[in-house]
Parts: sequence; C-alpha cells; structure tokens
Amino acid sequence: MKAATTLRQRPRDAKLLVVDGHGLMQYAPRARLADFLRAGYLLVANDAATLPASLTDIHLRSGLPIELRLAGRRSLAADDLHAFSAVAFGAGDHHTPTEQRSAPPALVAGDRLALGPLRAVVRRTLGHPRLVELGFDGTPDAIWAGLARHGRPVQYAHVAQPLALWDVWTRVAAQPGARSNRRPPASCSTGGCCTRWPRAAWRSRR
Repeated sequence: MKAATTLRQRPRDAKLLVVDGHGLMQYAPRARLADFLRAGYLLVANDAATLPASLTDIHLRSGLPIELRLAGRRSLAADDLHAFSAVAFGAGDHHTPTEQRSAPPALVAGDRLALGPLRAVVRRTLGHPRLVELGFDGTPDAIWAGLARHGRPVQYAHVAQPLALWDVWTRVAAQPGARSNRRPPASCSTGGCCTRWPRAAWRSRR
C-alpha cells in the first residue's frame, strides 16, 4: 500500500477495484459502478462513521498535557459509552511519528482528566504505562456531544494537514461504529444515499 500524503475528498478520478466470481481483478472508474450491477445484486453501503477518538487536554493531578486515543469499548450500543480502553500520549501531536511520541504523565487509577468539555477518570491501567481503561462522566448524549465537539480523527505523521471528520467519513456515515460484523457480498463506501444522523451533535459537527 502507498499511503496518501495529501487530502483529496472524493476525487473525480477515483477507481473501483472489481473482483468477479472467478477471482479476477480489474480497475474501473468509480462512475462505472452501475455497469457491474445486475438484477438481484445486493449493494451494501458502509454507514459506520469514524469516531473522532483523539482527545487532548490536561491530566489534572500533574497539570501536564495529555492525549488519549480511544481504542475500544464493550459494545457498539449507542448508550454504552462510559468505559473505553485508551492509548495515552504526552505532549505533542500527529506531526511526530507515533513511535517517537513522549510518554504520558504517570497514570494511576483514580486520576482525573479534563478533555475539552468532557471529564473522565482512569479506572485502571491495562498492563502498560500507555494503556488504560477510561470512564467518562455524564449521560450518553453528553458524551456523544463532547466527542463530536472536541474529538479529532486519529491521524499519523505521513499526512501533515489536520484531518476533519469530513475527510474520514463516507457520505452515508451514521453513528460512529459498525452495526454488524457480517461480510456482505458487495459493498460501496461512497454511495449517494441520504445520511441519517442519530444525534443532533453529529449533525452540527458535519
């Protein structure tokens, strides 16, 4: 894979990778998608929105800057937002390669974090100084709103320009997180369907 180094939103020269029933592959212009569809085919649009999972602000006990990158949660239920596993970094941002990022302030259970409008607590460490279980204060709606307003997409040093949510969401993105782990027979991540937004905060962020 050749990683992109610049942002290009839905370029007109984007290509499809077409794989037929015999495993043969070919490239085609994206505009030719309909040419490969037949009656009875199922077209599936990926409506999983990328969570703006990079949260920066202050480790309250030390007063030092911290970045938390949310890594996982127990389920994808919309109201199950109070506990996340997260990777912690110290001062810096995505311009520094991840492997060179400074260590976070020493984290222990009970540490409080100010993350923009959100408040969180370190529930426990997970076997590594950078890896913690994080608990957010507030209602699910307040947490969604805080993530929408303060969170940023996780990105890496090969793209210097800061990413916006628009840069990492498909046009049919709904609530962050995939709804199913089933593998469909075909998929399209750039469909023209109407977008459904479950929370007012995500509508305003977009």
